[in-house]
Amino acid sequence: MRRRKKGTKALIFLFAALLAGIGAYIYTSEDFEREAPQILIEKKIFWNMKKPIGITLKDNLGISSYKITMNDGKNEEVIYEQKLQKPLKMVTVEVDAPPGFTFEKKKAILDIEVNDASRWNYFRGNESQKRVYVIIDRKKPNQYVISNSYKITRGGSAAVIFKATDENLKSVYIKTNFGKKFIPQPFYKEGYYISLVAWPVNERNFRAYVVSEDMAGNVSKTYIRYFLQDKRYKKVKMRLKKSFLEGKVEDLASEYPETAKMGPLEKFKFINETLRNKNEERIHEITSKVSHDMIDDFEIEPFYPLKNSAPKGSFGEYRIYTYNGKTVSRSYHLGLDLASVKRAPIIASNGGECVYSDYNGIYGNMPIISHGLGLYTLYAHCSSVLISKGDEVAAKEVVAKTGSTGLVLGDHLHFGVLVQGVEVMPREWMDKKWIKLNITDVIKDARKMIDMEEEE
Repeated sequence: MRRRKKGTKALIFLFAALLAGIGAYIYTSEDFEREAPQILIEKKIFWNMKKPIGITLKDNLGISSYKITMNDGKNEEVIYEQKLQKPLKMVTVEVDAPPGFTFEKKKAILDIEVNDASRWNYFRGNESQKRVYVIIDRKKPNQYVISNSYKITRGGSAAVIFKATDENLKSVYIKTNFGKKFIPQPFYKEGYYISLVAWPVNERNFRAYVVSEDMAGNVSKTYIRYFLQDKRYKKVKMRLKKSFLEGKVEDLASEYPETAKMGPLEKFKFINETLRNKNEERIHEITSKVSHDMIDDFEIEPFYPLKNSAPKGSFGEYRIYTYNGKTVSRSYHLGLDLASVKRAPIIASNGGECVYSDYNGIYGNMPIISHGLGLYTLYAHCSSVLISKGDEVAAKEVVAKTGSTGLVLGDHLHFGVLVQGVEVMPREWMDKKWIKLNITDVIKDARKMIDMEEEE
């Protein structure tokens, strides 16, 4: 009897061990994974019916079957019902409208069912289901230009005000031929927008279009009719002196370990090109931001940052640096150099927010002020800066003192103006008549036209 009991206990133990092993295998084996397949599509989508609806199915073991049904409220049809001979980890399905579907209510429903190749769930695998609501929208956004500056000069700025409306509007922007997108700001009343645009000094041609796109992918595009005024900028040869290379250039280069084994001319090239690009990238990033708040107007006074000053370097100069008759480096000068006396007070002619106040390589100590509508002013080479990032700056406030920090010899101010990250001619924004014709009058005319439209 005792032997039988011992044998029975052994059998029970072995059976329990077998069950435990099977259980462990099921719970740890990839063949019995329990993760449901992914159905990658939003629960609500907009469709213009020009392109198929893309649906991606994913599973870490593999998709074994899927079924997609469309219903437009009147008709229902199984568009896809497929069992895969070999499971795939990713399946992309493109759904077109079935013949005969009318979409009378401009809506449809997609029901998606997916099974994976797992042996879980009694060998039926894991299942995912998703219902997608489709809004049919085949109408382009309504848009047109209300008012814009008459002309734009290479290296200069201009304004445009337009209307763009759509029940499902997704985005509006100004597209240019050189790849830059200018983001407009809501203006005056709902559905209207305003933007400053800029023609970079190093671009030979300029084209700009208002573009609006809705959630379904319908796009409207309107050409902005500016008179294009080309402008010739100086080419200036600048001879490098040994004292400059061994003094200012050496001092700047010593801040960057990668220049340790470079010769004097290599160091200058690094500073004038590599470091300049890095410094300007930072400037462009800081000055590319635009508020999304609605504005009613944009009042701006001419900029006079340095009283009783004389110009020392022009905007847009293409500078060719030489040493012993050989070209060493090249660069554009993207500001206006002004000089008066040492440590002269620098004035913010217009109020705004200080968005940067720090040292920036070749530009030295440098505050940047945002004046709204994507317009920024920059004050470089300062000996001291009197405002900090985040400060609200008042019009006529002294923000810094001139100096010679950065890549410069004498005490002066490098005054820069930027429109959404693009350097533009400071002279335009220092000209009261230019501001009136190209900014103030454009806004004034647009407000009148908008008021007339709203009254009709």
